[in-house]
Amino acid sequence: MTIKNFTEHHPEGVAYNVLGMIEGSDPVLKNEVVVVSAHLDHVGKNPLLVPGANDNASGVAVVLGVAEALAKSPVKPKRTVVFALFGAEEQGVKGSEFFIKHPTLNGKKIVACFNSDGVGRGNKILAIAGKNYPSLWKYIDFANREYIHRVIKPIYFSNIARPRLDAAHFMWAGIPTISFSTYGIPLGFSNYHKSTDRPEYITPEIMEDLAQLLYMAIIKM
Repeated sequence: MTIKNFTEHHPEGVAYNVLGMIEGSDPVLKNEVVVVSAHLDHVGKNPLLVPGANDNASGVAVVLGVAEALAKSPVKPKRTVVFALFGAEEQGVKGSEFFIKHPTLNGKKIVACFNSDGVGRGNKILAIAGKNYPSLWKYIDFANREYIHRVIKPIYFSNIARPRLDAAHFMWAGIPTISFSTYGIPLGFSNYHKSTDRPEYITPEIMEDLAQLLYMAIIKM
């Protein structure tokens, strides 16, 4: 018996990216785009067997929360914000790869990306590539110091192996990108890509705080 423990890409499969947009309020800066992203898919075909609550319904929820907050806010972002939910991340990070290779932004330029992947469990936030892009990280750091006061750890991400995050394709395209995940409050067992990745193990407060951080960072940019 051969056991495979790596991601496979099935070219005959069909996946979808779901996009939304709020145009920037500044007449010049609206031609620059900030992407807020997460991957929409999970492993397996049966959500009852493999719910994917943390990986990655949590990231999708954060993106939708930021979109709702910005849509309702009386203060609009200066730059255009694109909300991207990528398909086929678990099948080889193909959704974000397609998005980067086939932009549909009518000449607008992507200047930053905030990605969320596995952000629903824990009490601390990891900012992957936060140390790569200090000019982008400063907005998250400011929002946290002023308003949220969570433990957030920025780390350096070399991004030299095969892509494991949607953020990888943005970074390879030269776009400053920070990808968030959460940690803390150990479960006592692994639920990564397992049937135990269930809603009852989610800590929703960490998702709310991350959504608020992203909202305030984008307004400040």
